Amino acid sequence: MILAPQAPNEQERLLELMRYEVLHTQYEEDFDQIVKLASSICQTPISTITLLDIHKQWFKAKIGIDNTDGARDTSFCGHAILQSDIMEVSDALTDERFHDNPLVLDDPKIRFYAGYPLVSPAGYTLGTLCVIDNVPRSLTDEQKFTLRTLGNQVMKLFELRLKNKEELVRNQLIEEQKKKLEESKAIQHKIISIIAHDVRGPVASVKAMIELTKEKKLTEAEITELMDLLDKQLDGTLGMLTNLVEWGSILLKKESLSLERVTLGVLTERLLNDLQPFTSIKENKLINRVSKDCKVWADENTLRFMLRNIIGNANKFTSKGIISIASEKMDNGMVKISITDSGCGMPESVQKHLFNPTKRQSREGTHKEKGSGLGLILTKEFAEAMNGHVEVQSKEGEGTTVSIFIPVAVSSES
Repeated sequence: MILAPQAPNEQERLLELMRYEVLHTQYEEDFDQIVKLASSICQTPISTITLLDIHKQWFKAKIGIDNTDGARDTSFCGHAILQSDIMEVSDALTDERFHDNPLVLDDPKIRFYAGYPLVSPAGYTLGTLCVIDNVPRSLTDEQKFTLRTLGNQVMKLFELRLKNKEELVRNQLIEEQKKKLEESKAIQHKIISIIAHDVRGPVASVKAMIELTKEKKLTEAEITELMDLLDKQLDGTLGMLTNLVEWGSILLKKESLSLERVTLGVLTERLLNDLQPFTSIKENKLINRVSKDCKVWADENTLRFMLRNIIGNANKFTSKGIISIASEKMDNGMVKISITDSGCGMPESVQKHLFNPTKRQSREGTHKEKGSGLGLILTKEFAEAMNGHVEVQSKEGEGTTVSIFIPVAVSSES
């Protein structure tokens, strides 16, 4: 017995076989029909579409044989892939290559074999279309023509299968690009809306300060005090814009939130200091009731953005009142962060659509402030992204409480 040799270009041949992605795939009706037709026309009980891997032969389609694969070195197809045309073995017992081959001496007791090489357009042989019989014989010219035609049809099906897959991948990439473009447009629109929502009010306040100064109705001491307030106002606005840019960058890059332990007391203290110039213009008092040692599991910049939006809304609908922020550890492993104001509250008709982006309402504040109605919608979106949620309680004429529920951060020492 002579073992099947490897092809001179074996490495490249294997790469070509892998490129077609047909090895060890499910059986397919188109290929099954080809082996049935080859077996019928060549009048043989066995026919296979055989693909040659590095150590194995595997049948993409088969009839008359139970095995799904076999050893390559004892295979007839391992010899056939080295031929340029049909390799025909009329009687394996008289052929020195196969007379003592286990496939001849034992099942399936091959006597006759004819295999046509399946050659890719690039010139690499992937396997064979073969017909097998248990008795010695030869193919007629017509049967050989049929075997060649069917073998070429197998390669055309391989090519079509590959092109269909490539087309599917291309279509998927196009759809992904279209989806990304749509998401990018939506994100850009949202960023613009947020900037309008968060920056319009502070800029209007700065403009009002400048107008008061230009009217020259203030004393020098009042102007100095006003300029200090203006300086703080601008610092707060710049900080707000910085956070907006960071948040917009996260959305556009599709990055996940960076969840970490955040000391809530420190965050709220700094935030209220930044917001004090805004609230003092409307003579609102800020009260911080957040526990200093309270830690939550959150993205710090995003949480700061959320709290700024809620407190900004509270300030918008409150005048000469109180805005407080408090924290409470819940039994379910969450921290409840509540922002309560003594402002004008909301009617039930408004509360019903607070979190509906298509029905959001922008109400004027107590000083005719404008907004986009996005603040709470964004807060809800971010809370859910941090495994939390938002609740709102409000009564018209009595004020509003917005509660953010965020997972508590367990101490690393516990």
